[in-house]
Amino acid sequence: MEQLRQYREILLNRLAAQPDEFATLVAALPEPEWQARRDADGATLHQLAVHIRDAETMAYLPRLHRLLGEDRPHLEPFPHHRWSLEDGYRPEEPLADIVAEFRRQRSQAVSRLHTLTADDWNRVGVHPPSGPRTAQWWAERMYTHARNHLAELRVLVRESV
Repeated sequence: MEQLRQYREILLNRLAAQPDEFATLVAALPEPEWQARRDADGATLHQLAVHIRDAETMAYLPRLHRLLGEDRPHLEPFPHHRWSLEDGYRPEEPLADIVAEFRRQRSQAVSRLHTLTADDWNRVGVHPPSGPRTAQWWAERMYTHARNHLAELRVLVRESV
């Protein structure tokens, strides 16, 4: 059990560190570059930043809250990976606001995760097509989703500098 507790503590520390990494990447390029440069899928870096924030605020955190507040909730699937950019995307939204909201939501998530008991970490919700998933799985998914996109941003920023 001690190894699992240590693993969860490392996960929480890594989750807590990602907003600073995001802010550092955003600060590395002038804001106009975020609208001009594109990733391999054709999205602007600004759209990618919005996606990172939106996945946190509109997908992972609400599902985690439901899972912790209800018994075996059925969680809605996502229509596709960048669903949040279809309606309401605002290219003029300042990057500082995007980073601040990501930071605020992630802080809320980490604070909530710090309070979990061993039983809470193992609470289950059903998410098609993934199936039954625990609170720990959602925390890990939150981390890996941001980690993967931050790595993508790191490469794109490095190529731009």
